[in-house]
Formats: sequence, structure tokens, C-alpha cells
Amino acid sequence: MKLCVFPGDSMRTFYEKGELKPRYYNPENIFDEVHFITFAGKEIEPEKIKAVVGNAKPFIHNLGPLKPWSLWTKRARVLEEIKKISPDVIRAFTPALHGYFAAFAAKKLNIPFVISLHGDFDRDARYFYWKMHQWKNWLQSTFMKLFTERFAISSADRVICAYSFPVRYAREYGAKNVTVIYNKVYAERFAQAKPALKLDKPAVICVGRLIPEKNQQCLIRAMENVDARLILIGNGPEYGNLVALADELGVKNKVLFFKSVPNVQIAGYYKSASVFALPIKYGGIAIPVIEAMAAGLPVVVARPELDPHPEFASEVGFVIENTPEAFAEKINLLLKDKKLREKLGRKGREKFAEIEGLKMEAKEAAVYKKLV
Repeated sequence: MKLCVFPGDSMRTFYEKGELKPRYYNPENIFDEVHFITFAGKEIEPEKIKAVVGNAKPFIHNLGPLKPWSLWTKRARVLEEIKKISPDVIRAFTPALHGYFAAFAAKKLNIPFVISLHGDFDRDARYFYWKMHQWKNWLQSTFMKLFTERFAISSADRVICAYSFPVRYAREYGAKNVTVIYNKVYAERFAQAKPALKLDKPAVICVGRLIPEKNQQCLIRAMENVDARLILIGNGPEYGNLVALADELGVKNKVLFFKSVPNVQIAGYYKSASVFALPIKYGGIAIPVIEAMAAGLPVVVARPELDPHPEFASEVGFVIENTPEAFAEKINLLLKDKKLREKLGRKGREKFAEIEGLKMEAKEAAVYKKLV
């Protein structure tokens, strides 16, 4: 069988970020070929991303960079390419332009179509773009709201939400069949991992793209009142500002920046920490929270403005106000109380067992099998 994937970014970007997860695009190895439709200036050799397709053969079809008017000008090219591939299923990982093209081709060629949602574009992206005066991003996102999102979501034979928070958004935009399948994190990798770092003090870990909405500056400020190291993994437009902030506050020696860690090594970094913290403003459950649960770390997460009861977090740690003072207080409490850390860590592993990667992989494979 053949799967055609619109991944939402170039495969080169995923490779450079270290985000190559085993069988991510080929659950239970049910496909023989996986074809990626990308829109990049330059792509990577398919062999370098072999891990994400498991036993399948990977192909990358790079159709060149997108512009807003590509919505109308690239449709014929996309359709022609997918006709050549002749896939059994089409999958998109965003309802933006990539999702629109996937839905358009699926409809024209009568091919089963699955789309996944990794956020609520109304209550996450557009809300914060407007609130934080990011007018360019808000205009681009509003363009997608008007021209791509409803069409992509309502056209899908199955909508997969990466957590419960986007379910409401999916249904408001016409989703017919909605399934929640959490991001795949595998117990085996964390069970076998050894600490990747040798540190002279206990550590707090935070993993995520360095953007204003993920708010890592809050943790750096919290470190003024925490006697520990902060392992900060991620890259993005805020990197320079965060490095400068750590220097300005006099905590530069406490903060360890890692722009990228390969996915196969990430478990060792979690194992180097005692606490996981995430001051994210978005709703839902981020992949790093699931990874922290797999590692048996207690979690301290901010209460999102539009999702006051984030999944799992209150059961395996603390949900707090998104301030440096609140983070410092709970981090210090956990660092001082080993029994509390162990208790919450056990709860995290128990909760993680319910959504472990192999279970989610089987659930995703079942979606495909039902469609073909």
C-alpha cells in the first residue's frame, strides 16, 4: 500500500531539528511506500529520513516554496503529482495550505483522506497572535481560516486530534469523524535510557520550540530563586533573547541551552533532570509532557488561559499560574521533597501507560485499515 503525506513542513526541517521518530508516518509498518509532498526551497535525501517510515520506502516530492496565491496556482501541480503516485490514502498534518492541497486532491481523485490537528487555531494561534500584536502572523492565520481550514477539516474522512483540546475546534469546522490519538512516545526508549548529562546540581528540564507562546523566559526568570540547573532544549526566534536574558539576570551559569537533540537521544536528557517544567500558553498536552511522564518526572505546567484544566497535568504534578514566582515555588518544593517527586513520578508512569506509543500506533493503524 502507498501513503501520501503532506507533513506541514519540509522533511529537511524535521531532520535538522532531530525530530525523526520511528514509524511516525507508518504505524505498524502497514504501508510499503510513503510519499511526502513538500513545498521547500531545498529538500533532503529520502534515505536520511528512513526512520520515520519504518520498513517502507520513502519518497520526497518537492513542489517548491508556497506563497499565499499558491492556493490557486499550485493545485494543478499537486493533483498531477498525486495522480502519478496513486496512493491508497492521503494524510495531512495541518489544515493550512498543505491540508487544503491534500483535501483538494483527495476529493478530485476520490482517495480516502485523513487529517490531524495539533492545536486549536482559533483558541491558540489566532488568539495569541492578536493578543501579542503579531499582526503578520495573525493575518496569515486569518487567511487560512477563511480559505483552507474549514475545507480541509470538513473534507476529511477521519480527523485525528493529538489531544482533546482541538476536538471542539474540529467539530466547529465541520469534522465528521473525530478520534483522539495522543502523540506517540515509546516506553522502551525511556526504560533503557541513562542520564546524558553529568551535573553538579539537580536539574529542571524544559523542551520546546523557542517562541513567545511557549514562554521560556518565565523559567529563566524563575531560576533567580532556584538553586538548580535548567536544561532548555529547543531552537527558534527567541533563542538570542533568552540567552541575553539569562546573562542579564545573572543566571547564565544555571541555564544549559541545547538547540537540537536527536529524538533517539532525548530520553537521556529527561533522565538527567529531577523536574519537568513548561510555561506554555497554548492549550492541550504537549509532547514533552508525555515524555516527562514516560521518564517518571513530576511536571509543573502553566494553566493555559483558554484551557484551564490541561489533560493529565494535575494528576502527575502541578498546574500553576504562569509566573516566575509560581514556577520557582513549585520547583523548589519538588526539589526538596524526594518522596513527593517519586509519588508524582509513579503517577506519571501509570498515566503514560494508558497512552503509550505502541497503543497509539495500533489505534492509528486501525484508522488507515478501516479506510482502505
